[in-house]
Amino acid sequence: MNKGLILRNIYLILFLITALGVVIIYPGTGSISVQQSKQPGDQSWKAPAYADTLKNPLADNLIAARKGKALFDNYCTTCHGETGQGNGPQAASLNVRPKNLTSKAVQKESDGALFWKISTGKQPMIAWKYTLSKKQRWQLVDYIRQFATK
Repeated sequence: MNKGLILRNIYLILFLITALGVVIIYPGTGSISVQQSKQPGDQSWKAPAYADTLKNPLADNLIAARKGKALFDNYCTTCHGETGQGNGPQAASLNVRPKNLTSKAVQKESDGALFWKISTGKQPMIAWKYTLSKKQRWQLVDYIRQFATK
């Protein structure tokens, strides 16, 4: 065996030992990690008081709700599921379960609070204010309100 091949094998073995050590010490960093238990949606996530004063310019607008459904289908179903119950295909991979948007707790929040939460996000949910316009975020609020009637 030549010297170069031996060195390469030694480096490979050292790399594998180091990688295994990282997975053992920091289990969330490797693909061999143990999945953490699911926490129900963060019950303490409250919008600031001023959010309740925000008025929905599209309230009770069926056209806005239809447009909100298209946005929801495009951006939200992967986590919140098609029916808004927090059971989308990506929900299983999250450490915090997405909110069940059909729940009484969510439905009793003000439109402004929902708008604020959609806009600012909270990990693992992203802040949609950088992707969606104000009008689109209000359309999502109108669609989320449709879950109360289902």
